[in-house]
Amino acid sequence: MYKLIVTLHVLAAVLLIGPFTLAAFLGYRAIRRHDADNTRWAGRILARFGLGSLLVALLGVGALSSSDRYTFRTPWVIISLTLYVITMGLATGYTVPAIRRAASMIEQSVPERLSAPGTGEPNKSEEEASPLPPAELATKQRLDAVAGRIAGSGGLVLLLIVVITILMVTRPFGR
Repeated sequence: MYKLIVTLHVLAAVLLIGPFTLAAFLGYRAIRRHDADNTRWAGRILARFGLGSLLVALLGVGALSSSDRYTFRTPWVIISLTLYVITMGLATGYTVPAIRRAASMIEQSVPERLSAPGTGEPNKSEEEASPLPPAELATKQRLDAVAGRIAGSGGLVLLLIVVITILMVTRPFGR
């Protein structure tokens, strides 16, 4: 039974944690393209796969409960669970709301002329011909700042998932 639960845990981790980890970067790219629909979609993906990651955690708890070798007091298990809670808090408590806020900003007040179509880069010819009004420039700067924070939080989530994976594979500090 232990091997079955561990296999399901690993399979669920690959299928659920992988997309969860990449969703913030999808949101970042959509923000840079000023695409409100894809930005909102990335936020939904991050939230749903974050919820789905609870299955991974439950299967991990099930595997741990049926293990003769490891317990909840094993140091790598404690560290992994702590990092998991931090990761979920960061992703669902900060990144998801930030992506949703960016989608609203794009939808409400960022005009199409802020970027060249499909590139996410400023359209130089239009910028030179007609500079952005101060209100639009301020909105663009706020959106760029939110995008940077989303990319940073996505990078931190990725780093934490990598550390958790390393702990799960190497099982240091344990019996």
